[in-house]
Amino acid sequence: MRTGSRLQVALTSMGYAKVLRLRSLKDKSVGQLVNMFVNDAFRVAMACQQIQMAVLGPVVMIPVVGYCTYIMGPWALLGCFINVLFLPLQVLIGAHIGMLRRECVKIVDSRVRMTSELLNSVKLIKMYAWEKPFTKRIQDLRKREAKLLQKAGFWQAMVVGIGPALMTVSSIVTFTAHVMTGNDLTPEQAFTVLACFTILRSILMITPFAVRSLSEAIIATRRMKDLMIMEERKALTTTPSKANIAVEIRGATLGWDAQEKAEGGTSKEENRDTKDIEEAVGRAQGEGTPVVVEKLFDINLTLFKGTLLGVCGSVGAGKSSVISAILNDMRLIKGGVAVEGEIAYVAQQAWILNATVKDNILFGEDFNSIKYDQVIEACCLKPDLEQLPGGDLTEIGERGVNLSGGQKQRVSLARALYADKDIYLLDDPLSAVDAHVGEHIFRQYIKEGLRGKTVFFVTHQLQYLSDCDEVLLLKDGRIAAKGPHRRLMTMNAEYAEMIQNYLDDEGSTDNSDSSDDEAATVTSPPSPIDPALFLRRALMNRADRARLSVRSLGGARRPRVVATAPSGGGRKFSIHATPRLVRRLIHKKEEPARQLSRTYSIRSNHPATIAAAELEPPPELPDLDTDRQKEEERALEKGYFITFLVLFQFLLNTAISVFANFWISFWLEAGDGSQSPVNGTNSTQATSSGSIADNPNLNFYVIVLGAAAVAMIFSIVLKFWSFSKVTIAAAYRFHKQLFKSVFRSPTKFFDTTPSGRILNRFSKDMDEVDAQLPFQINLLSEQLWSVVASFISIAVVFPWLLVAIAPISILFYTAYYFFRSVVRDLKRFQNITRTPWLCHMTETLQGLTTIHAYNKEKAFMQKLNTLVDQYTHSFFMWMMSGRWVLQRVDLLGISVNMTTALLVVLFQGTIPASQAGLALTYALQIAGVLQYLVRIAAETESAFTSVERLRFYIKELEWEAPETIKDADPSGTWPEDGSIQLLNLGMRYRENLPLVLKSVTCYIRSCEKIGIVGRTGSGKSSLGVAIFRLVEAAEGSIFIDGVDISKIGLHSLRSKLSIIPQDPVLFVGTVRYNLDPFDAHSDEEVWGALERVHMADRIGYLDDKLEAAVVENGENFSVGERQLMCMARALLRNSKILILDEATAAIDSETDNLIQTTIHEAFEDCTMLTIAHRLNTVMTSDRVMVMDDGQLSEFDTPRALLSNKSSRFAAMVKAAGIDVTKYIAMETEELPQTYGDSEQKNNDEVECTKL
Repeated sequence: MRTGSRLQVALTSMGYAKVLRLRSLKDKSVGQLVNMFVNDAFRVAMACQQIQMAVLGPVVMIPVVGYCTYIMGPWALLGCFINVLFLPLQVLIGAHIGMLRRECVKIVDSRVRMTSELLNSVKLIKMYAWEKPFTKRIQDLRKREAKLLQKAGFWQAMVVGIGPALMTVSSIVTFTAHVMTGNDLTPEQAFTVLACFTILRSILMITPFAVRSLSEAIIATRRMKDLMIMEERKALTTTPSKANIAVEIRGATLGWDAQEKAEGGTSKEENRDTKDIEEAVGRAQGEGTPVVVEKLFDINLTLFKGTLLGVCGSVGAGKSSVISAILNDMRLIKGGVAVEGEIAYVAQQAWILNATVKDNILFGEDFNSIKYDQVIEACCLKPDLEQLPGGDLTEIGERGVNLSGGQKQRVSLARALYADKDIYLLDDPLSAVDAHVGEHIFRQYIKEGLRGKTVFFVTHQLQYLSDCDEVLLLKDGRIAAKGPHRRLMTMNAEYAEMIQNYLDDEGSTDNSDSSDDEAATVTSPPSPIDPALFLRRALMNRADRARLSVRSLGGARRPRVVATAPSGGGRKFSIHATPRLVRRLIHKKEEPARQLSRTYSIRSNHPATIAAAELEPPPELPDLDTDRQKEEERALEKGYFITFLVLFQFLLNTAISVFANFWISFWLEAGDGSQSPVNGTNSTQATSSGSIADNPNLNFYVIVLGAAAVAMIFSIVLKFWSFSKVTIAAAYRFHKQLFKSVFRSPTKFFDTTPSGRILNRFSKDMDEVDAQLPFQINLLSEQLWSVVASFISIAVVFPWLLVAIAPISILFYTAYYFFRSVVRDLKRFQNITRTPWLCHMTETLQGLTTIHAYNKEKAFMQKLNTLVDQYTHSFFMWMMSGRWVLQRVDLLGISVNMTTALLVVLFQGTIPASQAGLALTYALQIAGVLQYLVRIAAETESAFTSVERLRFYIKELEWEAPETIKDADPSGTWPEDGSIQLLNLGMRYRENLPLVLKSVTCYIRSCEKIGIVGRTGSGKSSLGVAIFRLVEAAEGSIFIDGVDISKIGLHSLRSKLSIIPQDPVLFVGTVRYNLDPFDAHSDEEVWGALERVHMADRIGYLDDKLEAAVVENGENFSVGERQLMCMARALLRNSKILILDEATAAIDSETDNLIQTTIHEAFEDCTMLTIAHRLNTVMTSDRVMVMDDGQLSEFDTPRALLSNKSSRFAAMVKAAGIDVTKYIAMETEELPQTYGDSEQKNNDEVECTKL
């Protein structure tokens, strides 16, 4: 037992250590690895305990078989042979079970992997209303899994059930053959042989455990072997050629390992047979060469110490791949890579630990208050920490769920700066922050904080390149240009050509006659004092004017639309009206305000105070708790009947066995049939009635015994078929309800619950319900009925035994009572201590590159060992508690044997010898079975803690609003216009937290393009959260085309909206599966969408085109390419309302220009809300929202906001280096005369840019 526990810890630690050494996970998903560490290590540990018991079995069987032969003669060997024949039969059945389990494990891996993906992307799935389609995919996998589980469960139950029945069948066959050949059979012989067969049965009872454990352990070790032979990440041993060089890449061609094509979202690895796995093992050991997709070609790069290298290039050019090459994560095909110095790495998508902000920044380093404060200031985190409830001691949720994208990125930057390394690899760190913060970080962090450090700075913000010591331009995986900015501008290289295009456009827009002069100013800026500022402004101005159109800046020229409140009594107000005006107009109604309770909302504790005259109360919604209760009641009604039938089959099978034994006793008493045995005759008289072979009714006795044997075999097959059917159906229903309950939960559940904890329910707890619990219930039922039948049989012979059974039962219950409470709590504690190391492991797998970069493998390994040790303590105590109770129960079994033997002696001569032998046989059977009964009963009860945990998720989790609401949902063509109105909107993410949106009131017209800007954490993304109802409004309302979205079903709302999220989400599968997961569009439409987002060439370059593999999280595509694929997905969806949440943050400026053109063309008839930090992406908007601390600070056209010098937006534009006067002048020249007349007509309306 101790060895098994140690083996489990060793396998877990060894596998985790191997993962930390891997170059990449390849086709191993997070869910698959978690399933391996949790379930496979446990099964190997169980096999270690069971196999030693099975090895000792044959040693004990040899003397038992010899004694049977001595007592009864050679025919006893027939019964022993039947019992021993069960061993190879078990092996064959075990092999078949192993094959079924292998197939089942592959499906489980796919299911857990897909569930892990859904948990990581739950917000996107909810916003796209994809719960039902993905649920169907999961349930399809679950159905396939259930079929295999049922087959494996049936054969496993047969292995368990044949053992007890085998004793009865073998005794019937042996005694019949012995008597039919003319031999006499005495009670002494018969029941002695039965006692020996009972011992054989006890030995064979161990075999099902051993066979099951061995087959599962073989599968587990093969899977572990598949992980352990994966190629490890080798450390860079070469050093640069000179001491002043930090990074040197010489003629290097590098690539990524090719990903295998996935079919239906499942990788080929999951469909391999054993031969394929062995071939893969051979390739990994050097028998073959892995297939590599080249990404970087002939890279020659020398980065001197203390150099700030700015890196630019289009999407997919290879910028992040160069960083991966430096980190030694890519496969080197030719050339060499040399690095000298410690590395700090800031990933493009920030990796955040589930710990406090302070712990994330320190990352295991010693705390230095002065240094810490300097880092906070350089990363502009001080205002954010002041807003957090616990400051820097606020715990960050998993994957940074309670931080904005910009905050996560700045925490990642702070971690790198505090680490104080030699080389800094910054992968586009400014893409997720606004212009103010970006300027601050570049000046205070990169230029000042990293002064003297070697910095590899990837960016799409071209205005910062002139301040870099050198610039590296990448194109199609090759270095297109490298050198100082000024030199590149004079060399007519790719870089100078890119800059020249910007300045040519600027000259043609401002002054067509002076284009040559403008071009000349590229290398000779008018102000030699600050050439960087000139370049930044020039680049921004070019990008801004390239997007200008009469439509985009002409929002103010449109006649002002006077909007009517959706439910107001004819009262009208301007779309530019302030919140105060709107509230004043609303509250002029005579009806008092009243409380509207949304019982279906996750904000049920925060009823909204809304004017009764303006808003209708929500319709009556179905009571979700009542629906759940009715569903459970119907299930219970069916369950009681089915449970009764299954228990009746167990009872029937036991009754047949007892009948057969009593029939043998009755046959022995009958003798030769000359006299009938009567109670009260002595044993000598009962056995002196002649040989039973001379009995004239011999054939009748034999036929009845044969019929009993046939009936027993038939009942066994029927019993276990129905048992496996019922248990797997119950497990399938459990999973279905669990999945529905979890994914119907609001987003606050996922924000506050680690995904490892949820995944533990779908992996380990579900495995307990699927495989462990049915097996244990089967054993419990067999042993329970066997003990009950034994006691009843003995009591029939010796009624006085009931007097002795009473105190024995009390002692038995006392021992079991203490044991069950202890083992249940230990099992619960075991489940609790498992979750932390599962979460730690999941976190590690998601941030493997960052851990490698900071050389934190040892620290993470130590933390895992600590967490696993805590888990192992509870696991070992749980196992030892079983041994404690076995010793006590053995004493009780011996007491029953002693009492029965004493009664046989005391009642000698008053009962037939055959009945006395039968009673002794059952007494011996009790001694062997009772300890198993207690052990299995306690383990079964402890296994029900998994059911308890699953039922808690099923019954106690809060649900979102209904997906559909009858008679309240709008028509299928809604929304036809796409207008959006926010009335006094307030929102908080959870109870007892401050509002993140505060009294936001505005009106967005149909097909209007709205830009949303503001400081990081100001509430920009929260607007999208509120519109999609991921979090219900705490106050106020949202109307779309006059429909209050709080009154309609979530699916009816979300299916009509689209979003391109800040963090692009791709699923494991193919390119086509990610763009059109449910085959709703043709290939031509998919290619058309890819063409419009300029990804058609990139996908066309892949071998399998649309069927090319996409690995977990889309890691085989750059972040920019992932964002473009998400945009193509939105194009195919073609919704009336679209939200772009930093959708082009990781895309270069040139591609961004093209994408902006595509967006305006493709979504011309859509209402579009663009959340952006790049101000030039919102300058083309009809109007701009400026968010500040959850409030709508400004809302007007770009021209109006830029004209107001005190405007926040104007200040942000100025800080970004954009010429404000240019936009005002251009807009004034293009304004038609009619606008002045229109404005004069609306002088009586209230307008304001300060909302």
